[in-house]
Amino acid sequence: MTKPATPRLRVRRRTPRTRASSGRRNLLLAVVVLLVGAGTSVFGFRFGQNALQEVNTPRSVVADNRKPLGKSQGLLRESDILASIASLPEVGDAPEVTAEELLEQQEDAAAEDPSLAKLKVDARTSDQEVTLTVDTVAWQGQNLTLQVSLQNRSYKPVRFVFSPAFDLLALSDDQGHTLRTFTDGLPGELPDDQEVYKGAIQVPMSELEGAQELNLTLTDYPDREIQLNLRGIPIPKRP
Repeated sequence: MTKPATPRLRVRRRTPRTRASSGRRNLLLAVVVLLVGAGTSVFGFRFGQNALQEVNTPRSVVADNRKPLGKSQGLLRESDILASIASLPEVGDAPEVTAEELLEQQEDAAAEDPSLAKLKVDARTSDQEVTLTVDTVAWQGQNLTLQVSLQNRSYKPVRFVFSPAFDLLALSDDQGHTLRTFTDGLPGELPDDQEVYKGAIQVPMSELEGAQELNLTLTDYPDREIQLNLRGIPIPKRP
């Protein structure tokens, strides 16, 4: 008796994926990405457009008030220009003001303004061709200001230290009180160029209680060979 033959199992082999199916998947993915990007762009544009609906460009007042220019009339003729200039009213020459008149005007203005009470002093002293001049004394705010000038006619420069600490610059009143001072514009070294150098010495009002006159002493540094002394400098009335 023969055995029945055992049936053979047939195994189907799975066909490998082709490159075409992989390409379709990549193309589909790219299309999806493009669609998502386009949708996002459209949404962002619409959102921004809605947000800027109530925003308007500012109107310029100057631009709105401008009038349109007319057509050019071409170049003007020289005869028309000369005629328009000749038709202008003549203006007389302004009167020249001399230095003396200008100084008088300044003094009159200072006299009218009580906060700038000024006295023209023109007191000077010299030692070894070095000259010290007190030009004016004036009240300026809460300070008394002495406008001074220095000139060196010698053949060597002269040094100064404008400090009352070493008695190189000493300012006292007629009662013998040494006053606290501040200087402005005075040169530390006076060159031998015969030029006039101007500056100021200021004294606080609180230092001048009951004072009527001032005494000024200036000494060179470090030799202390030049002694410039001025006494009896008047003090103008307080404003």
